[in-house]
Amino acid sequence: MNAPILENQTALYSERQIVDLIRRYEPFHATLDDGSFSVAISRYVPMVCTAIHDGNRVREMYKDALLVTDEERLFEEDPHTGEIARNFAISLIVHDSRYTGDLNRTPEACIYDEAWGKKVWRRPLSDVERNGLLAHHGSYYRIVTELLTALVKRFGNFVFVDLHSYNYARIAGSPPLFNMGSHYIDTMRYGELLDHLLVKMADIELPGIENRTVCNEVFRGRGYQAEFVHLNFPGNLCYPLEIKKVFMDERALVANPEVMEPMIRGLTETFAENGALFSERINGMQVSINDFYH
Repeated sequence: MNAPILENQTALYSERQIVDLIRRYEPFHATLDDGSFSVAISRYVPMVCTAIHDGNRVREMYKDALLVTDEERLFEEDPHTGEIARNFAISLIVHDSRYTGDLNRTPEACIYDEAWGKKVWRRPLSDVERNGLLAHHGSYYRIVTELLTALVKRFGNFVFVDLHSYNYARIAGSPPLFNMGSHYIDTMRYGELLDHLLVKMADIELPGIENRTVCNEVFRGRGYQAEFVHLNFPGNLCYPLEIKKVFMDERALVANPEVMEPMIRGLTETFAENGALFSERINGMQVSINDFYH
């Protein structure tokens, strides 16, 4: 399998246009008209892959207000997770920095005052500025809701992949390459599928990298996106995955293609295979593994 990587798309759609396309089950690739995130659907399958911390864009109106430096901010982003997500038939990739509205936090907590021990804003945000950031949060979750509702109507159940990466130099010991957070996973129903995924991820070989794949060692999967899916679409399967940033230099932010390329390929194949297995065992459908690729 040679999973393709999409080129950046520039077509801008309104939230209403995106929702209408989803309700008609039409394939499309669009960026929301404010540029904050993209939705790509090559075909409707019971799996969605998201990268909500992939982006680092800061809109012009907020640049002067940010106190954290670009280097400090970029260090805490999850770069290159979008390169995994976009290989799937359905993906959502966020372009805005988490520092201008963290989609893995509740609306009430998504605008940082302080993050990782650093004050974020040099001055209080105005109501207009705060509402602009909150609008981004609301648009994302309304579109997620429409998409997952459509998948439930068509398939009954779905898999939701919530991709993240983490800095490890500040963690003592030997933190895992892949850390699955199972806090919101119904292990009574989905334990076999979770075990299958963990075993397949543990088989991914990266040059010069130890692959230790675990559950709940560094993160437990308690982020808002996983909680949102759990509360609004109970009975479905959400995989919150944290990837150790071995595929890049944490500080210099330079990717290592010798590690990144086999990692992307391995994770794409593993999740596609798990999605096909999910379709067969949970939805009672025979779906080709290839259907899950873009």
